[in-house]
Amino acid sequence: MAVGEAVDALLALAPGAAPGAADIERALAAIHTKQDAHRREATELHGRLARGALHDAPQRSEALTTLLDTLARLETNASRAEASVGEITAEIRWLDMAKRNVAHSIVTLKRLQMLVSSTFHLEQLCAAEQYRDAASTLQAVQALLAYFASYGAVEIIVHQRRRVQELRDELKQKAMHAYEHAFQQARARWDASESVLPDAALVIEALGAETRTALVDWYCARQLREYRRIFRAVDEAGQLDNVARRYAWIRRVLRTYSEEHSAAFLPEWHVDERLLSLFAEITRDDLKSVLVRQQPRLDADLLLSALNATNEFEAQVARQYHRPFAEIVGAHRTAAAAAGPLTITASFTPYLGVFVEAQEKRLADLFAQFAQQQPGTAAAGSFEAQVASHAEEPMKVLLSSTELFWFYRQTLERCAQLGEHAPFRELGTLFARWLRKYVAEVLQPALVARAADVDAHVRALCTALNTADYCATTCTQLEQKLAEKVRAADAEPVSLEGERQAFFGVIAGALQHLSRALYTATDTAFQQMLRPDVPWAQREDVDEKSACMDTLASALEQVGVIVRHEVENKRFVRSWCDKAVGIVVMRFVQTVLRLRPVRQRVAAQLQTDAAYMATLLRELPHFGTHAWSGAQNVAPMQTAYERLVDKTMARVAPALAVLASMADESPRIPELVHTYRTHVHDQSLANFQKVLDLKGLKRLDQTPFVEEFLAAIDRETEPLPTTSPLSSWAMDPNADTYAPPELPGERRTARDDAHDTDSLMHAPSSLGASGPPTTPTSAAAARLPEWMRFGSMLGAALGRTQRP
Repeated sequence: MAVGEAVDALLALAPGAAPGAADIERALAAIHTKQDAHRREATELHGRLARGALHDAPQRSEALTTLLDTLARLETNASRAEASVGEITAEIRWLDMAKRNVAHSIVTLKRLQMLVSSTFHLEQLCAAEQYRDAASTLQAVQALLAYFASYGAVEIIVHQRRRVQELRDELKQKAMHAYEHAFQQARARWDASESVLPDAALVIEALGAETRTALVDWYCARQLREYRRIFRAVDEAGQLDNVARRYAWIRRVLRTYSEEHSAAFLPEWHVDERLLSLFAEITRDDLKSVLVRQQPRLDADLLLSALNATNEFEAQVARQYHRPFAEIVGAHRTAAAAAGPLTITASFTPYLGVFVEAQEKRLADLFAQFAQQQPGTAAAGSFEAQVASHAEEPMKVLLSSTELFWFYRQTLERCAQLGEHAPFRELGTLFARWLRKYVAEVLQPALVARAADVDAHVRALCTALNTADYCATTCTQLEQKLAEKVRAADAEPVSLEGERQAFFGVIAGALQHLSRALYTATDTAFQQMLRPDVPWAQREDVDEKSACMDTLASALEQVGVIVRHEVENKRFVRSWCDKAVGIVVMRFVQTVLRLRPVRQRVAAQLQTDAAYMATLLRELPHFGTHAWSGAQNVAPMQTAYERLVDKTMARVAPALAVLASMADESPRIPELVHTYRTHVHDQSLANFQKVLDLKGLKRLDQTPFVEEFLAAIDRETEPLPTTSPLSSWAMDPNADTYAPPELPGERRTARDDAHDTDSLMHAPSSLGASGPPTTPTSAAAARLPEWMRFGSMLGAALGRTQRP
């Protein structure tokens, strides 16, 4: 195809118009399509030629030659057409680029015209001080200048930028002057909305963050200038007793801003928050200076008053702005205060130890009052003076204990007012030290004090026991509240376990003293048993009970009725009854030993008395009375106690049964051995000899009995136990086993300590409780006496904080 044909084909595609680049591309594609079709046709013809007959070879060769010539011409023409199309396309591209450059130049010239006109308009507005229009025009000019940021080398752009900066400086100067003039001329009641300041604020916002910050700082400094002058740290108005005046002053300033000045500033500037932040920095520095100077003579009440006022102010601000005070101050703090604390209360933190020292002085005065009360010496006429009455019910604890924990409650409440940095750990250490002092100076002397008579002495011991129990229970609640308040960053929790154990030690000592009181009260009964009005040798009959048993019953009831009525925690009543069983049985065995030789009739009478004594001991706690109505699982506890009485009486009954069956003259040896093995039921020769010693037989006379006993053992097919309750008998009536109960401070053995601990720690299980009682609620609390309810509710009361 010739070049002319290609051009004609191109014109045919777009008749009547100059071909564009797209038309040229389509024409070129059509040419290539035809060329490909001709190539395929040539290939097909070549194939036919190869398959054709030999006689057609000359004709086919000639046609093939013609075809190849045509293809060569087509290829040459296609190359020429392609070169022509390329030249046309390049010219079209140059035309397009020129068009774009012309459009961009037109836009740039129009924007330059807008910049020049806007700058001129801004000059007019600045001269006329039309701030609202000037603010919007300034924003437009700054946006146009941003468009010409890449034209820094163009002279006219440099000139315009310089002129705009001059106008910015002039606007800034005039706007700041407008603020200064307006606030200098401000009247007592002045509304900024009626001035030019709202429009000037728009200009300040358009000038940028630096100008806005400068204006806000100027306003805050101007508002706080009088504050700095009045409340200087070296003047009287700046001292701790005038801290509340500081916050009253800033509240008045904030109210003035809200009612009169807020219209002069944009809301998003948060001028009031910036004012608060600067006030907090100034006040914090002033208070630090005041506290440093007053530290040697700092008064705890004054410190607490100032801190309470500060906490109240910060809480009020947090409620008003719905954000924590530290967050408000932190968002607007200056660079100089960037590393310091945020809140004003932080300035008090290093001096909170003064509060703890003041509480120690108050505790010392309180203990001086306790010493004047002389607890533990209450006689019949002064007992009521040592306890208090409430709701027509006597408070069965020392009044000093309730006063102490009431002081602790008030102190914790006041400490909670010190804020998040309150020295709860130091206060807990102080509480623990004075609790130990209370044990040493009040409760332990109450145990050893002697009253005028037995009843008053026992009542005083019960009061001491109740007090120690009340203190141990309330001590647990105090520990829980302290643990809740101590900061989580502290590694070691607050623990009052040592103090609680000290109170348990007082309880154990009170039980020992009550046991000693019972021991003393039963002296007459066992002396009467040892030396009755009618000597044992002259007795002919076995009575239902001896006269000494009535005396014993009176002694048990004399002490028991006071213990049952006065001891509030019934698990300790049960613990004392356990000790009473051991004491009575032990003294009964001791008396039996002193009655040697025990004749048959005496043994029978003692056997009857022992049964009656067991009845007395079973009824000693009076489980069925109203006093046990508050205890849980009384029936299992009664069963366990009766089992203890039976087990303890088993130390006495077998030996008496053997002695009652043994004739005084010529006892039958086989019958005696059989009776022993039946009642005592062991194969211990030592125990068998104890029975013979009780009977008064000499060692030489015991030989036939011993031989028969050993022979009976040999004949036994199933061996009997080697020990029995009789093994615990010490044949010397003056042995340590029969000594009175040892009191705290006397020599004690490891077995005694283990027994006391076991009595205290395991007795609650019989009541269905574990450890000191927790805070009762609803009906359970209603069953407690008033003074116990006070101790139970103290745990909840101690946790209350004065939240603003």
